[in-house]
Amino acid sequence: MIPVDVTGVSVCPPYQGYVVILREREGERWLPIFIGAAEAQAISLLLQDMRYTRPLTFDLFYNLLDAADAHIDQISVTELKDNTFYAVVHLRTQQGEVKIDARPSDAIALALRSKVPIFVDEKVMTTAGLTGERAEDQISSLDEISKLNKQLGQAVQRESYEEAARLRDQIRDLERKEQIR
Repeated sequence: MIPVDVTGVSVCPPYQGYVVILREREGERWLPIFIGAAEAQAISLLLQDMRYTRPLTFDLFYNLLDAADAHIDQISVTELKDNTFYAVVHLRTQQGEVKIDARPSDAIALALRSKVPIFVDEKVMTTAGLTGERAEDQISSLDEISKLNKQLGQAVQRESYEEAARLRDQIRDLERKEQIR
């Protein structure tokens, strides 16, 4: 198992979805995993160390486990089958170790909330991981698009439509470049 860190959540333009990006600690590989919008928001909040006034779903699960005296030791992304990633939450309970099947996005949110390590199976990283300058360029481009999308949303809220149009055009240019690669 390869220890990884969550480096961010980005918009993935060609698919109009989100990816959470894991990077191996002792290497050059990146693992992008497609996730839903709600999960992207949850992971982003956790990465920024922000809290809602009321508990979100990952807070609920964490609190339930804590109340049941079960503790998360780690999570691991274990498989990639039919373009779907699988993860396991490793719990320590009074009865011993328990492994719970989970979507990677939920497991990652729990790991970030619990401040426990995240691992990726070597076979998964070999199959789906990205390496080299191209990977760094793609990740950098996705991060830039994500930042511009946030700025676009803020411009629209402020009703600054000229700025919003300029940001929209920048996003489209970056998305086109990303699709050409």
